[in-house]
Amino acid sequence: MADAVRIEFKGPGMDAQLYDQVNERVNPPGSPPEGLIFHSAGPSPDGGWRIVDVWDSRATFDRFFQEKVQPTVVDLVGEEAVAQGEPPEVTSWTVHNYNTGPAA
Repeated sequence: MADAVRIEFKGPGMDAQLYDQVNERVNPPGSPPEGLIFHSAGPSPDGGWRIVDVWDSRATFDRFFQEKVQPTVVDLVGEEAVAQGEPPEVTSWTVHNYNTGPAA
């Protein structure tokens, strides 16, 4: 059963520019990470940056985030900046229904 995951980056650390740099490295066009079903991202209405994904499992997401995303962010902004920032809030839930809509 698939899991939806919402990642909420609060505060000034994550923005469109940093997101684009990270995403280019960890989720390049035409080569999504194994287990990723759906990905979306944009500014949060509360400030900060929000990502909503659907993964084949929460465990797959957790492994990807720990092994790919976090090291990439550290590489781009430095370990000290990451340590000083607020960690993202991650929420997940089991997907009951997933509809991709009509084919284009």
